[in-house]
Amino acid sequence: MKKLLLPSIVLLLLSAACMKPEELQKNPNKANVATPGSVLTGVEEDMFTSQWGYAQRSSQYHCVVNSYYGSQSYDFGAASHRYYQLRNVMQMEKEARRTGGPNERVYLALGLFLRAWFYIQMTVQVGDIPMSQAMMAEQGIIAPVYDTQRDVYLQCLDLLRRANDSLGVLNREGGKTVAGDVFYKGDLDRWQRMVNAFRLRVLIGLSKKTGDAGLKVPETFAFIVSHPDQCPLPRSNADNLVVTYSDASVENYNPSYSATPGASSRNSPLAATFVTLMVKLKDPRLMVIALPSALADTLTESASDFRSYRGASTGTLQKPMSDSAAAGYYSHPDPAFWFASKTGRPTILFGYPELQFTIAEAASRGWISGNAAPYYEAGIRASMESYGLSGAAVNDYLAQETVRYADNEQQGLEQILTQKYIDFFQMGGWEPFYNQRRTGVPVFGIGPSNQNGGKIPLRWFYPPFEYIDNGRNLQAALNRQYGGIDQLNGQMWLIR
Repeated sequence: MKKLLLPSIVLLLLSAACMKPEELQKNPNKANVATPGSVLTGVEEDMFTSQWGYAQRSSQYHCVVNSYYGSQSYDFGAASHRYYQLRNVMQMEKEARRTGGPNERVYLALGLFLRAWFYIQMTVQVGDIPMSQAMMAEQGIIAPVYDTQRDVYLQCLDLLRRANDSLGVLNREGGKTVAGDVFYKGDLDRWQRMVNAFRLRVLIGLSKKTGDAGLKVPETFAFIVSHPDQCPLPRSNADNLVVTYSDASVENYNPSYSATPGASSRNSPLAATFVTLMVKLKDPRLMVIALPSALADTLTESASDFRSYRGASTGTLQKPMSDSAAAGYYSHPDPAFWFASKTGRPTILFGYPELQFTIAEAASRGWISGNAAPYYEAGIRASMESYGLSGAAVNDYLAQETVRYADNEQQGLEQILTQKYIDFFQMGGWEPFYNQRRTGVPVFGIGPSNQNGGKIPLRWFYPPFEYIDNGRNLQAALNRQYGGIDQLNGQMWLIR
């Protein structure tokens, strides 16, 4: 038997030796090709941060009273790089070229936007990142250099400009479709509008860099706003970039859905930073999204009295906060509104109100001509509309002296940023945190629960694998930015 087996084994080894390396690497049980639409679906699903998560807690919209869910410690860890998602974008583009046809250019145009989206997500968290040499292992570059944050922004703005131009051509030609699009169901006009809205978000994030002539921040912003024929923008909440949920698919339930919605609500009391603003402005949105505290100092429980709403200080240690929550001291999110339904409330990645507040801020800063007031008011109305509020409730709110737009430049800017912060409640991922980091509005609370030396972090650490795979280039980037130290409180170029 051994004599018969030996020749067979030798022949098997010889045949394997004649095979090409790429043939040996193929898994016969795994698909090697896909439709570009199926890849696009996966990429889009990786774009958003869900409601009631760490991003919202760090932006001081709500707290957690159960240590199982975390804390308010502000001990940020490492950032999550998005190169895996970028590889999928490249794969989508590859599949589009492979399959060809009239819709190939659609996926390539969306690929430009998606690249910018993920690169911006990374650079705003850490600073310098590999970009110009990233994703080039097949060309032999396995340790890419780190581009400066300024260069990353320049490249991303160029990607977005090209995405708008490409989508503009496709929309004028007509007849193009895109499969696998979970956001706009292939509506390229709405995609072009969102590309330009995101361009404005990126540009307003560069508000501290208006003195950099090479970036052309105010000029580019003004061009987009003043050329709707070339750079169309979203028209209403109907054009929001939004994730909706279904109770018919086990894979698309509202991620906040709970079989015990009351308990989920009690575990997440609203934060004082957010509630205090809403109470001060007598904002009717508070009564839609939250329940009053069960225990009030001088009032019986009353859902129609703003004095019955009280937030938890994010600086409070978890045990005292948990005890106070159990005693009914804090306001909680309305469980029926947030946690009881499988369809839930949609998660908005980019909303029309944000766009209006962004343009209002640009007007306040003098980047565009005209008054900021109409954009400011339009943003509030659109935000109210998303909560089912309209008519007299909105008009009365806007008529208040504390809400009516002030002509004073500094006061008006603070009003715009405050309303933008309010609108970001449970939407926008980390964007409200980045806006507060950039502007200081609103003032974030700090207390004994803070484990970052009594400071709100300015950034995240670089991922640990970067020290192993690309340590030399990473250290060069750290030397250039943060005195050689990977620190949470390091001030990146963007906010200096």
